[in-house]
Amino acid sequence: MIITQRQHIHWGEVGGTYMYGSTVSYYPDKSVRLYNPLLASGEVLKTWFSSVNYQSARIQPQLPLLKRNQEYQLSLVFDCWPENGVYTKITFFDRYGDILEEKVEKVKDFIFIYPEDSYTYQISLLSAGFESLTFYHFSIKETRSV
Repeated sequence: MIITQRQHIHWGEVGGTYMYGSTVSYYPDKSVRLYNPLLASGEVLKTWFSSVNYQSARIQPQLPLLKRNQEYQLSLVFDCWPENGVYTKITFFDRYGDILEEKVEKVKDFIFIYPEDSYTYQISLLSAGFESLTFYHFSIKETRSV
């Protein structure tokens, strides 16, 4: 069954988080504060996956399965200082793990289309000169039916 909306995907485990020189604080409401004033722009802060090898990673996929050629809206909820200090990157992969397409966005809410030949995808937060980030959650929902 394919989802119509995935509610509140949170930060999750510390795996996949940029830890070098970072102070990471987890809160009871599942929000996370990441502080690293010396982090270079372009570094990946956190990555969520739609497909993982459970045997090696011992985690479940954090992202929902998506329909091909379907339009989706990604909405992130976070506070960043300085403002616009974090970008979002979506990477789509084919059946063999080769990159089909990458999309980098500067805004918290945007629309994307899941490519026809895509097999898996991942979502990453990139540093764009941020010092402090409080991340609450994000969601992916369909914008129109096929």
